Amino acid sequence: MKILVVSDLYPLISDRSIPFVVEDFALALKQKVEKIEVIRPNFLLNTFLRKHKFVKTGIYLKNGIKVYNRNFILPFVCESKNFINNLKEFNLIISHMPSGHIYSDLINKYLNIAHVSIVHQSDLKVLENFKYKFYFKKRLKNALLNSNLVGARNIFLMNKFKADFVLPSFVLEENILEEKIFKGDKLRLITLSKLIKRKNIDVVIKALSKIDFDFEYNIYGDGPQKKYLKNLISAYKLENKIKINGFIEHNKIYTKLDKNDVFILPSVDETFGVAYLEALSRGLVVVATKNTGIDGIIQNGENGFLIKPSIDSVVDVLYKIKGTNLKEISENSINTIKNYEKEKVMSKYFENLVKISMK
Repeated sequence: MKILVVSDLYPLISDRSIPFVVEDFALALKQKVEKIEVIRPNFLLNTFLRKHKFVKTGIYLKNGIKVYNRNFILPFVCESKNFINNLKEFNLIISHMPSGHIYSDLINKYLNIAHVSIVHQSDLKVLENFKYKFYFKKRLKNALLNSNLVGARNIFLMNKFKADFVLPSFVLEENILEEKIFKGDKLRLITLSKLIKRKNIDVVIKALSKIDFDFEYNIYGDGPQKKYLKNLISAYKLENKIKINGFIEHNKIYTKLDKNDVFILPSVDETFGVAYLEALSRGLVVVATKNTGIDGIIQNGENGFLIKPSIDSVVDVLYKIKGTNLKEISENSINTIKNYEKEKVMSKYFENLVKISMK
């Protein structure tokens, strides 16, 4: 099988604003297929609006995968026929994100390659947000209709798009803890996240200002809300209990998780959030938002908690956690995450790809 991955959400250079999820899937597929290459179709206006780093048009090699970076002033109206002709050897296209689906649909007007679209929260945003109505919405709808198969990054999106299968993120088996030990002297909370508005970290801080039991809260990440969050902590005089520790490299995440009891991130518009899986793999009690990416994996009160992203909801769940048998929830967390080991997730995914590529 020769696969072409198409997505502008592929981390080609050091850029913390782009997650690694599409690359993680590509690298996992690389171990199973004859050939895999990537096209990054960048609508330049989007690149600057999202504050992604600019990358020149060209061919790059990252982790053994050839990546074609293609920059467009107009959003995928046309593509070089010479470039398209060089793609004839591929027998499967996998696209992620609206730009990826639309660009793949464009090149498939000249090629007849099986096309699998993987939908993210951004796809739903394009279809539901009025500002995309006059251009992207129609083209995205057509691209998804023309796809041979549609996968969704979570159960919520699967139901919204009536997708054919779910493609969750995964963890490595060796990172799954056998048993979590809780100290019990105070509640230790952690958040690993970009410091942006939709993550609702300020909601957690405001809720903690109303808590009367002992706790500590460590926030790891960076972003435009950092100064605001620091000022909020100072305003509530919680400097001794809440710390913003800045960005940490991925290889240090598990060490930080192991020092805490609760992973809390009441984010909205979350496609999936691999950080939730990483927290589950270390036996932490996970608190997330209802009807977002992790909903369907977290069963409320059994292996974590699902809440509304409000101050009162966070206060209520923290008191509930304080009075709960954390060891039991932790055991359920670890048992849950075993269904999301890399080999299990990729085997199911690959079965879908094989079926469609052979049609």
